[in-house]
Amino acid sequence: MGPFRSWDGLPSAVKAFRSPPGSRSPPDLWQLHPGRVVGRSVLAGKINEQLSRIHRRIEQCYELVSDRSAVITPQMVKNAYMGNDRSAEMLLAFFNRHNDEFFQMVGVNRSLSTYYKYQCVCRHLKTFISRCYGCEDLALEKINREFLIGFHQFIARECGHKKNTIWVYLIAFKHIIRLALHQGYIPRDPFAGYKLHSEFVPRNYLTMNEINDILRLELSNVKMRLVRDAFLFSCFTGLSYADIRRLTFHHIHCEQERMWIRMSRRKTGTDVTVRLFSVPCNILLQYRSEDPDKPIFPLPGNRQCNLYLERIMPMAGILRHTTFHCARHTFATTVTLSQGVAMEIISKLLGHKNIRTTQIYAQVTHERLNRDMELLAEQLDSLCGESLC
Repeated sequence: MGPFRSWDGLPSAVKAFRSPPGSRSPPDLWQLHPGRVVGRSVLAGKINEQLSRIHRRIEQCYELVSDRSAVITPQMVKNAYMGNDRSAEMLLAFFNRHNDEFFQMVGVNRSLSTYYKYQCVCRHLKTFISRCYGCEDLALEKINREFLIGFHQFIARECGHKKNTIWVYLIAFKHIIRLALHQGYIPRDPFAGYKLHSEFVPRNYLTMNEINDILRLELSNVKMRLVRDAFLFSCFTGLSYADIRRLTFHHIHCEQERMWIRMSRRKTGTDVTVRLFSVPCNILLQYRSEDPDKPIFPLPGNRQCNLYLERIMPMAGILRHTTFHCARHTFATTVTLSQGVAMEIISKLLGHKNIRTTQIYAQVTHERLNRDMELLAEQLDSLCGESLC
């Protein structure tokens, strides 16, 4: 690297030594071409030593910028020297800062499960970068379409995730990239034109006969009975595991001799109003408490609840895989849609912001399909009969 011929883009510290104050270095001791102070005084030695350090640092910054860009300007070198080079931001460092900030808002307007999702994606990225790029981290500006394809293949083949899990992880990664793009760390969006697809998976739900089989179970284990009752309560109210776990009698209201639940969803913050029918009312009677602030269902963790359900379901003759979230699908499908409740009402009861989310939950059962077809057949027969007359 040759000497700079223009000082316009260099740090002020360097320009200060171009014309040292007379009190520290007389102008007649300053030589312009070598850019140094002449003389053997201690002050001259210190000034020249500092200038040499600055010059070496500028050369390092120049080499750093030249490795990343074909066009180099004094401003780019200055930014690198002053620590304002945003293109040097690293992916995992940026991702970890996002996760730390996200965790601070968990319980306020962020979900712990979403935090775990971001953490998982960050771990996969760390492993991918280590294996495929041989380094601990990678500059954000190096994230391009080739990187996305490689990471997509990695979590599909090496990690063995299914298509919808891959879709969820890539959506989370896309959010991080969009944040970096917005903050100026990358020049263009590598996800532009990169299509992400999910696949439809039939949602597991229980029939009314299966619900009755679970209701009739005699369970001696207190924890299993608690999980079973909370699961059935969710089947008839549509409340998620997170909302049932924080449900208290403050959320229960009596209006015109009818019991209602009024609360806001933890995940979306939307208000939910659900009528309590006989089954959930009878369950509540078993968990009465004098403390209205005490959770009605002191459930263990979601994973532990699912382990209990794995033991409970075979006892009721249900052999397919069933999780706590299945209760929400059961409410949307068996309890409401199959009984003729409109999709818009179901969406409101579930606390969804978008009816398309409800359409994923609610499926038309064979019973509902047969019933509606019979009604349609009767109407058509009636119309055709009138025409024949």
